[in-house]
Amino acid sequence: MQSLKRRVFDSIDDKDEGGKPNNIFDFFIIFIIIVNTFVIFIETYPTIRNNYTEYLDLIEYITIIVFTTEYLLRIWTCTCYPEYSHPVTGRLRYACSLTMIIDFFAVFPFYLMFVIPLSPYVVHFLRLFRLFRVLKLLRYYGSIDVIYRVIKRDSQYLFSIIIILLVFLSFSSYLIYIFEAEAQPDKIKDFDDALWWAIETTSTVGYGDVIPVTEIGKFFSFLIIIVGIGIIALPTGIIASGFLEELRASKEGSYDLSDLHLADEIRKLKELLDEGIISEDEFRRGKEKILK
Repeated sequence: MQSLKRRVFDSIDDKDEGGKPNNIFDFFIIFIIIVNTFVIFIETYPTIRNNYTEYLDLIEYITIIVFTTEYLLRIWTCTCYPEYSHPVTGRLRYACSLTMIIDFFAVFPFYLMFVIPLSPYVVHFLRLFRLFRVLKLLRYYGSIDVIYRVIKRDSQYLFSIIIILLVFLSFSSYLIYIFEAEAQPDKIKDFDDALWWAIETTSTVGYGDVIPVTEIGKFFSFLIIIVGIGIIALPTGIIASGFLEELRASKEGSYDLSDLHLADEIRKLKELLDEGIISEDEFRRGKEKILK
């Protein structure tokens, strides 16, 4: 059983080769994800949805079976990772990792809709979770780990900017309500309308559905646009800087990281040998495969 578990783990492990797809299983999952992405969008055309409902449903059922099997296999074999070696807590911790949460939400809504009778509106909302299947692609190219590390490292700065942005939007919304509510009560009736104006003005989108008509309102809008550009640019700059630092660190440590990866894989094999899970012959063949 342990040797079977190890073979399954080697087939679905996404931490080898730098997180890039390198076997038939990886490319099969990527193919399913791409097909699902295509189906999600073509279903928005009523003619296609009505004429090919059976085929679209078949693709959905096949996808659920494949992704559910993949999810369960990953939970089963995750104890092969040293950091998740405990059969209970290790699996719980692995299930709470970002990539596994994405995998969970890619299939969970289907079973929820199947088991519990829900209103059409709720069903339609839950079907949006199918977009999580697109996010599964990030597992195979390491992008999601980089994003997570950047956000985690700069979380204090990003949180501070979010607080500043919320205060700024609240302040702007209240002032524009005072300046413009009497002049155009049909456009700015309450705080919701004022907040919507503040968001589209701060982001410099400017849909044009709500525009200031008073002189002081126009001047205030000018100030909001100028300040808003700087506030919106702050998190963008922090995240971009974080990506550049991660890229630089990756390039500088690529050789060392490769050596560490080989040593770690051999150490895992040695632990399996010591535990009696694999034989001496299997250890030798596995070591030769790693060193190649």
